[in-house]
Amino acid sequence: MSDAEPGDLPLETTLGLAGSHATETFALLGNETRLAILLALWEAYDPHVSDNVVSFSELFDRVDYDDPGNFSYHLDQLAGQFIARRDGGEGYELRTPALRFIHAVIAGAGVQDATLAPTEIERPCPFCDAPTVLSYREGVVVQRCTECEGVTADGVPSGHLNAVPFDPAGVADRTPEELRAASRVAAWRQTQFMFDGLCPACSGRVEGQLECCPDHDPDGLCARCGMRFAAVARFECRTCKNHNVSSPKALALFHPAVVGFYDAHGVPTRLRADDVERVERVVDLMDGHEVTVDSTEPPEVTVRVSRDGDERRLTFDESVRVVDVRR
Repeated sequence: MSDAEPGDLPLETTLGLAGSHATETFALLGNETRLAILLALWEAYDPHVSDNVVSFSELFDRVDYDDPGNFSYHLDQLAGQFIARRDGGEGYELRTPALRFIHAVIAGAGVQDATLAPTEIERPCPFCDAPTVLSYREGVVVQRCTECEGVTADGVPSGHLNAVPFDPAGVADRTPEELRAASRVAAWRQTQFMFDGLCPACSGRVEGQLECCPDHDPDGLCARCGMRFAAVARFECRTCKNHNVSSPKALALFHPAVVGFYDAHGVPTRLRADDVERVERVVDLMDGHEVTVDSTEPPEVTVRVSRDGDERRLTFDESVRVVDVRR
C-alpha cells in the first residue's frame, strides 16, 4: 500500500480498497442527530406489520429536535441508503441496511461489560480427556484445555480448543454450558455460509483455500505447521475481509450426502441453540470423522464418515469444494 498523500483523510486512506461508499457511510452515520433518527424509527418499527411509516411530525417529536429545517436536512442525508420516503414524502421508514446496522449496535451493546471468567464446563478435552474451561471476553467465547496443548500454538495461550465471535447480547441468561452450545451453533451457521460462498456479514463473495502440512507430525502439535490437524480450510470474504478457519471433518456435515447418510441411520444432524445435548452429540459426530491427506500439491483431502459398517467418503479440492463422493 502506498503512503498517504498530504491532506488525505485517514479514514479515506484506510478504506481505499473498500471504495468511497464505505467512507461516505461512516461519515454519514457519524452524526448524533442521524443516529437518533434511525433509533426513533426503529422504536416505532413493528416487524409483524406491513406499514411502519412514521410521519415527519411524529419523528420530529420522537427525536426531540428544535430546528425543523435542519432536521429535514438530516433526513435528506439518510434518505435512499438508510431510510425511504413514503406517503408522498410526508413519512419515513427504515430500509434493510438501517435495520442491519441497528441490529449490530444492539447485539454488540455492552461489549466491554459482558464477561465470563474461565469456568470449568462439563465437556472434557477431545484429545486428552482433561477438564476444559470456557471464558468470554471482548466478544469472543473461548474454550481451553487445562492440561494439553490444544489445537494450535499460533498466537494463542496453551490449551486453545476453539474461539467463536459471539455477540454480548447472547451471553445474558445462559449457563456456561448453554453459552458453549449457542456459540457452537453460531459458529456452525457462519461456517456454512462461508463454505457455501456467501459472507454472513456482508453477502459478499467468499473464497476458500485448503492448506495441508507437507510433513505433518500427528503426535500433538506439529513442529512444522504448529497445528494438531494436518489440514485446515480457510475462508475469506473478498468484500469485507470476514474470515473463518475450519476443519474438513466439520465441513463434511454440510454436504447433503452426509446429512442423508446420517438420516438413513437415524442420527439427526440439525442443531438448536437451546438443546445442549444435541449440540454435543453433533460435535461428537464431527470429531469422529477421519481426514486423510491425499495430496499437498495441490492440496486435497478425503473425509471418511462411518456408521454401523456403512460409510461415505468426501474429497475436497484446494478451493474447499467437494469434488467426489464415494461409498
